[in-house]
Amino acid sequence: MYLFVYGSLLSHNSHNYLLKGCKFIGKAILEGFGLYKVSWYPAIVPKENSKVLGEVYQIDPSTLNKIDEFEDEGKLYKRKEIEVILDDSRKIKAWAYIYLCDVDENNYIPFESQPWKC
Repeated sequence: MYLFVYGSLLSHNSHNYLLKGCKFIGKAILEGFGLYKVSWYPAIVPKENSKVLGEVYQIDPSTLNKIDEFEDEGKLYKRKEIEVILDDSRKIKAWAYIYLCDVDENNYIPFESQPWKC
């Protein structure tokens, strides 16, 4: 199974250690979602004509459970299967964490300013 990450789990960010031992598949783009700053971390929500730059990892069920806890799945974020486009133009299904709360449009991060850095 695959996981699309876009925030603190990215390879250059603070919580990537949670993906230690997982295979990095590559950079990817998620279309139809917008990236927002909601605190020291980002969130994605559905947004027409927007896209998010992130990374895809191959993960196992125990890692997915660990990430569910980290992301506060079901309360702050909802894990959902989405389709992403890899660097080589292949489309694959991956899990992503979608924000469940309201976002402030003033905190929208355009694609040109991505990826997220923390």
